[in-house]
Amino acid sequence: MTTITLYPRPQLTSVEMMAPKEEQLKLVFKNFDKNRDRKLCREELKEAFKYLGAYIPEWRAWWSLHHADANDDGFIDEDEMNKLVKYAVKFGYTVK
Repeated sequence: MTTITLYPRPQLTSVEMMAPKEEQLKLVFKNFDKNRDRKLCREELKEAFKYLGAYIPEWRAWWSLHHADANDDGFIDEDEMNKLVKYAVKFGYTVK
């Protein structure tokens, strides 16, 4: 019988692990601002989540608005972008 010893990878802090992923996701979302109004509507969010591989992007767009749209105007603006990105990271969305 062969024994394989696995050594754990060095643990990164949450800042080291999250910062690049979050910045990449933020760029993806910003690229889907098709009309360049610096806000993401539900349709733009749907397309972004489709690009990121969401199983039902319409549903994910609706929930992301529900989660991140602090002022309830139906858009994700620059001030709400970090909350949107954290929502996406929470559900495992990454940029490959």
